[in-house]
Amino acid sequence: MTVSADTVETVVSACRDRLGDPSGWVTSDAYRHSLALCIIESVQSSAGHSEVAVVDRYLAYRRAHPDQPLTDGARDLLRTFEEAGSSDQWAGKVGSYKRRYTATGVPIEARHIQLAAERLHQLRINSIDDLLEAARDEAALEQIHDAWIEVCGESSDVTWAHFLMLAGIPGVRPNRVADVFISGALGISEATDDGLAEEILEATATELGVDPDQLNYAIRRWLSANSRRLEEAA
Repeated sequence: MTVSADTVETVVSACRDRLGDPSGWVTSDAYRHSLALCIIESVQSSAGHSEVAVVDRYLAYRRAHPDQPLTDGARDLLRTFEEAGSSDQWAGKVGSYKRRYTATGVPIEARHIQLAAERLHQLRINSIDDLLEAARDEAALEQIHDAWIEVCGESSDVTWAHFLMLAGIPGVRPNRVADVFISGALGISEATDDGLAEEILEATATELGVDPDQLNYAIRRWLSANSRRLEEAA
C-alpha cells in the first residue's frame, strides 16, 4: 500500500468527527431500493447543494404516512405530487417538509422532479429493477437517457450519470466527492489524483469497517449538507 498509516488515521478521524457513527448513515442501499430517491437527488443536484435536504425531507414526509418510503418508485413519487396539488405546493409541503419554505433560498426543482418521474413512468420504468433491466438493452437505456435530457436540459448528462450511479447501474463511477473531503481532512489545497484518492478511501473504509461505497455516499451527503458553511470558512 502506498498510503501511509498516518494519512489513513487522519482521514479516519475526520470521518468519525464529521460523519458520525456509520450505523446512522443513509447508505447507497437506500437509493438502490428506491427509484424515487434517485430521481429527487439527481434532479435536485442541478440546483446546488440542496439535494440531501430535499431527500431527507421527502423521507420525513413519507415516514409520516403508513408506507415504506425506501422502496418508493416513480409512481409513488408522482402520488406525492397529487397529494400536494401541484409542483409548487410539493416544494413547500414535501420538499420543505416541516421547514419554513422560502422562495429566496436554493430553489427546489419540484417541476423537473415531477416531469422526470412522469417520463420514466410513461416508459414503464417504475422501480430500480425496471431500470436495471432496461440498462441491459442499449437502445432502451438510450431512450430513457433521451427522455431525461428532454426534461432536465441539454446539459444534464452530469445529473444523468449521477442518477445511474445512485441506482447502481454497473460501470458508472461515483462522483469525485471523496477527493474533496480527503483533501480537506489532510489540509492540502490541491486534490489528490484519482488512484490515490481511491486508495485512501478504501483504506479508510476498511478501518471504519464499512464498504467503500457506503463511505463515499456518507461523504457526499456530508459535503452537500455543509458546503455553504465550508465556503464561508474558506
